Amino acid sequence: MPTDAISLGAINGADDAAAARMILPFIERSPLLAARVARHRPFADPHALADAVRTEIAALTPDELIAFLSGHPELAPVAPERMTAHSQQEQARLGLAVPDAAACARLAELNRRYRDKFGFPFIVALVRHPDLESVVGAFVRRLSSTAEEEMRAARDEIAAVSEARIVSTLGTGDDAPGERSASAPWSALG
Repeated sequence: MPTDAISLGAINGADDAAAARMILPFIERSPLLAARVARHRPFADPHALADAVRTEIAALTPDELIAFLSGHPELAPVAPERMTAHSQQEQARLGLAVPDAAACARLAELNRRYRDKFGFPFIVALVRHPDLESVVGAFVRRLSSTAEEEMRAARDEIAAVSEARIVSTLGTGDDAPGERSASAPWSALG
């Protein structure tokens, strides 16, 4: 579903299945999580929706969390067209859609090491990073984390990505209904 057709009023007024479908673009390929978030309706504002996403991510069982994390793309994947539109846009901002050969090799090695150690892809809120160097620095630092630390970090990173997507689409709640905040354009994501 295109996110430009989504409004908080539409999410709040929809039946459970339709609300979950509208919430899904804010959450990377997790219909289960979207359905759980939809049960928190009505949302007073976009931040309440983001809080519900954070709450439901925190409530995932260990097995659900691993499955959820595994549904996220690696950085600079071999087949970027398989990513969601949001992920493509977020990664493209930092040149990850078509990285140069050296960056591609470095990221492939980091992706492999991370997945081998933790069992899921490295997850980072690209919106928090100004450039690829910053992302690689975080990647290298987090490789020394424990599994428990990385599960916590991944939950936080996903919640930050979801919140950025929500605010970009729905505004901050201070906008007129249905208007996108000028301070949070799509290009600010990723």
